[in-house]
Parts: sequence; C-alpha cells; structure tokens
Amino acid sequence: MEKIFEIKNLKKYFPVKKEKVFEEQKYLKALDGIDLEIYKGETFGLVGESGSGKSTLGKCVTSIHDITEGDVYYKGKNIKDKSTKKTMQNEIQAIFQDPYSSLNPTLTVYEIIAEPIKTRLQLSNEETKNKVIKLLEKVGLSKEIMYKKPGQFSGGQRQRIGIARAISTDPDFILCDEPISALDVSIQAQIVNLLEDLQKELGLTYLFIAHDLAMVQHISHRIGVLYLGNMLEVGSGKDIYENPLHPYTKELLNSVLKPEVTGEKILSHGNREIPSPINLPEGCVFQGRCPYKTEICSKECPKLVEVSPGHKVACHNI
Repeated sequence: MEKIFEIKNLKKYFPVKKEKVFEEQKYLKALDGIDLEIYKGETFGLVGESGSGKSTLGKCVTSIHDITEGDVYYKGKNIKDKSTKKTMQNEIQAIFQDPYSSLNPTLTVYEIIAEPIKTRLQLSNEETKNKVIKLLEKVGLSKEIMYKKPGQFSGGQRQRIGIARAISTDPDFILCDEPISALDVSIQAQIVNLLEDLQKELGLTYLFIAHDLAMVQHISHRIGVLYLGNMLEVGSGKDIYENPLHPYTKELLNSVLKPEVTGEKILSHGNREIPSPINLPEGCVFQGRCPYKTEICSKECPKLVEVSPGHKVACHNI
C-alpha cells in the first residue's frame, strides 16, 4: 500500500515557563518518539486520554506545529523541505472540533468555501460559484444558504460547511481533529457517515482524532492508542477492540462499559501513579499504573513491536 505519511521517532517538546530566572529550562514532552505509517485511502483513528498528545500529533504531521526531533515524510518527502510544505498546503486540509469558532462569523458561507478555491485553484468567479454549489450539495446542504452567515445555522450544519471548505481544494489528506465532539449525539453519526461517503467518493485519507471510542471503532481501518506522548498499541479495529494486548488499551476500552465515561476519562486509577509529562519516568510511561509491572519496566522503554500481522504493541510482558 502507498504511504501518505511515514513518521519516524517524532518528538514534540514544549518549553515550560520558568518560575525563577536562573532555573533550568524544563519541557513538557507532548510526543516522545512516535513511529507510525498512514496509508492512502485509510482512516487512521487516534485514541487516548486528554493530554495524551492526540491533537499535537495531528498538528505536527500536518506542519501546523514544528517538530522538536525526528522526521515526518509526506508521500516520501520530508515535510521540513520547503517544496514539500508547499505541496502539503494544496493537498492537506483540516476539520476542527468546534464548528462555532472554526468558521469566520463575518463571512458568508460562499466566502468561507470560495476563499481556498480562489487562492489555490485559481478558478474564475463563475467556476468558483459552480464549485461551491456542488460542494454544498455533496455535504447535504442547499445552494440557497450560500449568502447566509454561520450564526444562522446549527452546529451540525456548520460542521457540514466546514467539511465543504475542507474538500474544496480536492485534498488527498484531511486531519479530522475531534470533528464530532461538540455536536449532539443525534448529529454525530450523520457527520461520520458523511465523512465515510466522501472518503469512498473522493479517495480521501483521514487521521481521525476522537475520544468517542465507539465512533472511532466504527470509522477507522486502523487505530493507534496514545498515552503521555507514547504510542502503546497499533492495529486494526478488530485487533484493538476484540484482542487488545496492552494493559492500558484494556483499561481504556473498559471505560466504554460506563456510558458516562469516554476515552477522555478513564476508570478510577486507584492509588496508581500518573506521571507528569514534564517529568516522565525512566522506562515504560505506563509503569506507575500497570498491574503487570516487572523489573525491566522501570529500566527500559519498550519498543513498538509487531506481534501479529499489522498488530503492534509496546510492552515488555507481551
């Protein structure tokens, strides 16, 4: 399969504000050595607790954030290269969490969707108008709304407008960063179904970030489990949901059994230690919470190893 993204030892550290002038600089390790491939035409789902690094990974991959260390390759070319960044600007789009803040309230729907078309595709006014109409139809909206402003629409309608904008430049890859979490439950499934339909029609590749574990299972071909900036398990939906191997993945999925709990809030940690991303422990980052901890876990960080075709786990005891 063709790789859209190949990620090697990706690290992203954010400097922590010093309390004293001569204090040693500390860093929040948002991502601490990620290795990952995303393939053409797939949806790669990303799950984990709040603060695990999901959104940071999405923003590093798409060049919204600079990388501290490591490499990201887009279609075989390093995203640090200026020519690659220019290509990515035309071929990568994003759909964000809050449809209320991600759309400019002063612009009409037409202006919101037409702006990237005019900038990147350089179409005439008539061609742009026709394309906007077709895009609205693709996302289930009428051309009659073109000259209205975002404030006149519901959250679901606004997210459809955001999706129309995202596909307006005929992208190959879309970062879906919590695209349904701000929507009513009744609307979430409609948006996910729309994304699936567009993927089939347009051959899109998605990085789908969400804390709704059931929805991630529904839409994703493969899934990665993040914890404190480390990828602990990667596999197909069947691997992750029917045969989870990492202790953290098992704990994460147990949260689904409580409807009021999502991947953002895991079941009680009891007295188990949750380390700070500013001061991660030597060895496995999950050791303080793991009921299966052995001596090696506190000495050596486990590598992500393939245990069956396509199923990778970072655990010394698997």
